[in-house]
Amino acid sequence: MNTQTFAIHPLAFDIQFCAWQDLFLAFLKTDYRKITRRQLSEKSIILAVQHIRVFGLWHEAKFNQVFEPGNLTNYDLHLYRKWSLDQEKVKAATWNSRHWALGILCMFIGIPDLMDGIEQKAQIRASTKHRSLTDDEYHRLVRTIEHDTRDDVLEFHYRNHIRNRAAVSLMLHAGLRVEEVSLVTAEDITINERSGDVLIRNGKGNKERIVPLNLIARRALASYLDMKPASITLFDLSTRSLQRNVNEIGQRIGVPDMTPHWLRYTFAKMLEKIGVAIEAIRDLLGHNSIETTRRYLRSSMEELQSAVEGVM
Repeated sequence: MNTQTFAIHPLAFDIQFCAWQDLFLAFLKTDYRKITRRQLSEKSIILAVQHIRVFGLWHEAKFNQVFEPGNLTNYDLHLYRKWSLDQEKVKAATWNSRHWALGILCMFIGIPDLMDGIEQKAQIRASTKHRSLTDDEYHRLVRTIEHDTRDDVLEFHYRNHIRNRAAVSLMLHAGLRVEEVSLVTAEDITINERSGDVLIRNGKGNKERIVPLNLIARRALASYLDMKPASITLFDLSTRSLQRNVNEIGQRIGVPDMTPHWLRYTFAKMLEKIGVAIEAIRDLLGHNSIETTRRYLRSSMEELQSAVEGVM
């Protein structure tokens, strides 16, 4: 790096002779907010660091020299885009996420113009049908619907909170489809001191199945059954109403696109995580084919990205 570079880019000296990774992390946590007036979440910070780490490894392999952000050129970024899309063949969403992180890196070294001509890639919106909740999202959801039942509200709202917690529990902790939840009756629920189950009489393909209920679901359903008014179905709600309720809760926990299917898919992923056999997961979900269950359990791109980062 020459003296002219130092004069143009004051950060270059620090980046060359200090641990630039630490400086970049500090920038993400503090200076980024000062510049953009936006605070990055911890998840976003981790993602940005991962992307730049991958870029740095690519850069060192490509040019056979230690990666120094202060020496970055627009040409380097063009090569990385071409390699990512043409050789690595990453999806548009992955490249666009890398593009976002590279933009922050250029901001960090004080040369945002390096991103000129480095384009994102148009993408078709990915289906959210098979999106599961992360561990943090799952915990926020469970805590939120439980806290709702403790709020000092009118009796009508309190009943709705109890009902919503019970309905969500059937999707999240028993894997019921939203249509199945709308058809469940009080007679379909069995709750004993240390066990319980729900009978699905009209599952997909008119199949019946019995799904055991865990402690969280049993408590939620018992609370609702104690106060439930007489009606034909347990919740007296349409599938559309259940979908709206789930989405509203999702908005509050920072998962604005959350759907009932996400809860069913999360149930499947949690079973897989604790080592339940795929055949048992198939039976609990009411799938006709084990191939359908395999599609449920297929890792998302985010999970695969996290996995490969761990081997570096």
